[in-house]
Amino acid sequence: MIKAFIASLALSTLCIPQVHATPTFTEVDLLNTYEELGGRVYVDSAECSKGFYGMTNGQTIHLCTAIHEGDKEEMADTIRHEVWHVVQMCHGGAFSANAAQAISHAYGKGWSTTGYAPEQWHMEAEAHHVAATRTAYEINNALLKVCQ
Repeated sequence: MIKAFIASLALSTLCIPQVHATPTFTEVDLLNTYEELGGRVYVDSAECSKGFYGMTNGQTIHLCTAIHEGDKEEMADTIRHEVWHVVQMCHGGAFSANAAQAISHAYGKGWSTTGYAPEQWHMEAEAHHVAATRTAYEINNALLKVCQ
């Protein structure tokens, strides 16, 4: 009886694909990591009256929900973008040495320089590109590596 049970258990685990729910690392998890490192996150603060999607100011991230009009993917992109600015701040600036290339990549992903001073273009372009091409998990790894 025990041999039959062990054989059936072995057969079920070896021959039949097992579906296991893998935890997904979300943008909320990314914000939680940032707060665990001492950062602060504010949602719909007074800064949002300036028309921002989000902004990073020192150790503080401000996220503005109304401007996203319920677009969850756009909100997730904004979170990745703002946390990347934190990583840049910990690094002391943009990671990419070539500002023109960073701007070109960001333009290719739909970014525009509108609303940004020229001295911000490199950092903003890099953050836009990273948010569009990297997952919350990948940005979290950079946050932990660079900001701890």
